[in-house]
Amino acid sequence: MLGYWGKVKRGIVVLTVLAVIGSMATTGIMAKKNEKNIKGNLVIVGGALGSSNSDVYEKFIELSGGKKEAKIGIIPSASSSFKSSFQFKEDLISYGVDEKSIEILPFSSHDFKETEEDESKWKKNAENHHITKRIKKLTGIWFVGGDQLKITDTLMKENGERTKALEEIWGIYRKGAVLGGTSAGAAIMSDVMISGGDSLGGLRQEFITEDVSNPEDEYAPVYIEKGLGFFQWGIVDQHFNERSRLGRLAATALRYKTADDLAYGIDEDTAMVVNNQEGTISVLGRTNVTIVDTSGSTSNGNGIHDLDISYLSPGDELQVKTKEFTIAEDKLETKDYE
Repeated sequence: MLGYWGKVKRGIVVLTVLAVIGSMATTGIMAKKNEKNIKGNLVIVGGALGSSNSDVYEKFIELSGGKKEAKIGIIPSASSSFKSSFQFKEDLISYGVDEKSIEILPFSSHDFKETEEDESKWKKNAENHHITKRIKKLTGIWFVGGDQLKITDTLMKENGERTKALEEIWGIYRKGAVLGGTSAGAAIMSDVMISGGDSLGGLRQEFITEDVSNPEDEYAPVYIEKGLGFFQWGIVDQHFNERSRLGRLAATALRYKTADDLAYGIDEDTAMVVNNQEGTISVLGRTNVTIVDTSGSTSNGNGIHDLDISYLSPGDELQVKTKEFTIAEDKLETKDYE
């Protein structure tokens, strides 16, 4: 059973959620402490990014240095083909980036469809200095959608350490490059990575750290793996409202506590823009970002109590450390409800 009540004021909805679930066991996967002095930003899209979504594309290009200075690398490893990588490259060109300033980086752990080359051999490229040094010149990197586990399998070693390619990505990110991604490319952004499962599985507090789910099951446990950790302030989920993922994000946020007690659900064709230097999160695109705050939540074995949920839409901003919301001035104030 999932119930809620709350108040609405100037575009923010704050809800109290009561979910009847099982016990809140701890696990070994925990979010790392935040790294300091990251000068780069993030553009995290909840999936299904439309080519006409100019606000998102233009912000990513702007944070990459602008149309004239941007040098962007596309990492195709999540996808089963090059289709989405080619499409994103074409979109960037249509928004004014020089074709010569965009490259699809040869990183993958699996073969792609409709090509003669065996791209599974690209896995070793992540440790090849002659290839990874190409990352140093980039001002922006984009991760396409698909399967997030294929990204982490490509860029992380079996022991969980970073490959040379991932170290180089972290290097340019710290110095000011923007990192972006959609769908699977969003999922990899946090340290705690949601890799599968649904809200019912989450609210039943059923979690797995290896994929043993059965597609014929009535519900799927939440599958957690280690992400790449670029997003420092909590856990992210994508395709959020479209796939009814509030339950799985809320349960995951309670199980895997982060320093700021926040988790973020990003809708499709919508971007969460993270400014690391200013400590802010803003929204661009079609719909909303849902923010789950577990700081005041408790669990006594009978359920989750006092879970605050806020919604940010385009033009709104969150100051993460103070949890202060700035709502776009053109929004009308609504009446409170009980």
